Amino acid sequence: MTVLSTSSDGFRLHGEPFRIISGAMHYFRVHPDQWADRLRKARLMGLNTVETYVPWNLHQPEPGTLVLDGILDLPRYLRLAQAEGLHVLLRPGPYICAEWDGGGLPSWLTTDTDIRLRTSDPRFTDALDRYFDLLLPQLVPQLAANGGPVIAVQVENEYGAYGDDRAYLEHLAESFRARGVDEFLFTCDQADPAHLAAGSLPGVLTTGTFGSRITESLDRLRAHQPEGPLMCAEFWIGWFDHWGEPHHVRDAADAAADLDRLLTAGASVNIYMFHGGTNFGFTNGANHDHAYAPIVTSYDYDAALTESGDPGPKYHAFREVIARHAPVPDEAAPAPSPKLPVTVVELGERAPLLPHAGVLAEPVRVDAGPVTMEELGLRAGYALYRTTVPVSGDGVLHFAGGVGDRA
Repeated sequence: MTVLSTSSDGFRLHGEPFRIISGAMHYFRVHPDQWADRLRKARLMGLNTVETYVPWNLHQPEPGTLVLDGILDLPRYLRLAQAEGLHVLLRPGPYICAEWDGGGLPSWLTTDTDIRLRTSDPRFTDALDRYFDLLLPQLVPQLAANGGPVIAVQVENEYGAYGDDRAYLEHLAESFRARGVDEFLFTCDQADPAHLAAGSLPGVLTTGTFGSRITESLDRLRAHQPEGPLMCAEFWIGWFDHWGEPHHVRDAADAAADLDRLLTAGASVNIYMFHGGTNFGFTNGANHDHAYAPIVTSYDYDAALTESGDPGPKYHAFREVIARHAPVPDEAAPAPSPKLPVTVVELGERAPLLPHAGVLAEPVRVDAGPVTMEELGLRAGYALYRTTVPVSGDGVLHFAGGVGDRA
């Protein structure tokens, strides 16, 4: 029996009425030494729950492996959340979007160029099941039924915007159940009738994702699902930044007013993001809307808690709104943390990159056209392609499909 259940219009936790007031904070975007501090600040803002994705590509960089240490020590993160008195919404994918490299799908999956991702293609589901065989036993002790903080688990992620393979969604739900995940399951999709229809699953709660037009979005959610809790699983309070764009911001009073509308309607909410953090290394993803648009290293998201972990204007505005609808800790809001002094670093030597590329890696020679980085065994980073072309035709070099970086 799940610890979290539903009534005709809301949630119940251990049989008692419960409203989820959650905030997104991805452990893999925050230094582990800062997890406890950020979780404490979530509780002080009035949250009773935190939400996180689980990036398959980091936890399983190679088939048959599982990495659960350092910044990827998810069990430790969950224990810290519970120690702070917070419940957890877990979103293990397999696809997470999140403006994350590959949407969380491992690069080694696409070395098979014919694989049909996020479908019931056995090449995809078999790889996913082998990953779940390793991951889920490590997380079962953290489920609420076993005394842990995880009260709900998401099936896929905004799937209605991608496909309509009902057999695939059913396979995912069955995969969780077969591996001991007996907690409450939910799906989430943008509050669009077609998306909600394609991404939902009978017997699984449908939640919505939206950042404005609260009444309209909740009405669409209710039209799709006549009974049960209303929940915005991603209440967008800011936005992500592409390279070359100005930093996206949203007025705190505007976001707080919409949060108040959500809570006044009796809905549950997951604020996206409570704390965005940082895309370390090469983990930032990219979008493609008529042109290649990479995400920046910062995932500040104009969140309630800034990238450096300080309460921003939304933190205080949201705390006031939440206090109208639910208990907020009788403690002072946290102050900004002390910062390290500015340090000057002088680079006394330099070397040109391209003439020394051969020092960094052995060249790979191919007779056909350019091979992908996945085919070269590279998850991320840079590849340097070189070729010799004959002098012929009009003397103009054409790139089929355009250039994604530099040519």
